[in-house]
Amino acid sequence: MKAGVNAKPFLPVERGNAAGRVLDDLQGRILRAELARGDKLPTEKQLAEAYAVSGATIREATRALAAMHLVEVRHGSGAYVTADSAQLLAMSLNSLIQIERISVPDVLGVLGVLNAHAAELAAARADSQEVDAMQAALDRIASAAEPADVAAGLSDFLDHLGLASRNPLLAALCKFLAGLQIALAHEISKGSMKQWRETTGKLAADRQQLVNAIRAHDVQAAQQHARTYHQRSVEIISALPDASAARLSAEALGNLMGSFARQP
Repeated sequence: MKAGVNAKPFLPVERGNAAGRVLDDLQGRILRAELARGDKLPTEKQLAEAYAVSGATIREATRALAAMHLVEVRHGSGAYVTADSAQLLAMSLNSLIQIERISVPDVLGVLGVLNAHAAELAAARADSQEVDAMQAALDRIASAAEPADVAAGLSDFLDHLGLASRNPLLAALCKFLAGLQIALAHEISKGSMKQWRETTGKLAADRQQLVNAIRAHDVQAAQQHARTYHQRSVEIISALPDASAARLSAEALGNLMGSFARQP
């Protein structure tokens, strides 16, 4: 069976919640990169023999790993390590936001701070290809013919902004929270292309100024433009006809996240 450098061999587990013990061991190996992203897990038969458990126990543990977005089961091929950091973070934040009854303004306030920091780092670190990716996203927004295309372009723009910071944690946080903001705007606008056009059009100049500042490696300007862009976007979302206080409440955010978190 494949194992990373200095990885411990697979050993039989104690009886009593055997699936949980197998799950804990495999999860630990993935988090320690003994089973690296892209690796194929040993077969069900191999794992069952190594852990001295039944095939049903291995299937139960594998299903749990898949639910945690640590592996992906490909029918007819096997289970592969994915360790999707964005999905792992999204699951944790989803739970935290709903348990703590955090409202939309609170979430958007955090996003504003994170985007400003991402812009600051991007201006200092981004290369021409990373800036070109942001510009391509802006062009995609401008040429979009459907609400879904607008949302995809906005998502690409904010994703590339986070990635250009070259801080994986910051990029993952920005991706998740920006996705929530976009989903909220889409819900409030009820998918109206006219409303999407008007909303995104009001922010087009701000987005372009932000990209220009990052391309010029102007850290201070990039940070300021990111703050301005975020503030104006929140103001525009809040001013939409259906953006009542009820839609910005903790309960409304919890309902939105229930559907948002189930998206791939």
